[in-house]
Amino acid sequence: MQSPFDKWMKPEYLSNFSAGSAFPAMNGMKDAMEFGRKSIQAYAEAGQITMDSFQTVMQRQSEILSQLVQDNSSMAQEIINEGTPEEKLARGAELIRQAYEKTVCGMQEVNDICSKSSKEACDVINKRISACLEEVQNSVQENSAKSKKSSRKSA
Repeated sequence: MQSPFDKWMKPEYLSNFSAGSAFPAMNGMKDAMEFGRKSIQAYAEAGQITMDSFQTVMQRQSEILSQLVQDNSSMAQEIINEGTPEEKLARGAELIRQAYEKTVCGMQEVNDICSKSSKEACDVINKRISACLEEVQNSVQENSAKSKKSSRKSA
């Protein structure tokens, strides 16, 4: 039984990628390969931005967690050393509020890192898509102009 991919390797199929082919957006295999290379390069760049952001986020979250543990330890020591139960309760509430505000601020920072890197990665992909559409449009216009010239010569 023949694999569906076997037909792609037949000369009659590959001839579609030659100059003046039925696939007007590409003028041969070289253009198709360059088109693919540019797209893969853009996806790789976006992936690298994403991975760098992921590492930054993980590092920052680790720092936030470490700070939270240190703060909780010092908070417990401070509450234990306070005087009356009322003072302990009031001081504990204040320390918890401060810890909460620090945590929210840290999470906002992590969110900003994620948003910035997502925008950068999307900008890379959007730029490639725009360039791709422009390449296809220019190629179609060039092929259209060539076919008009050749039809005028034959007439």
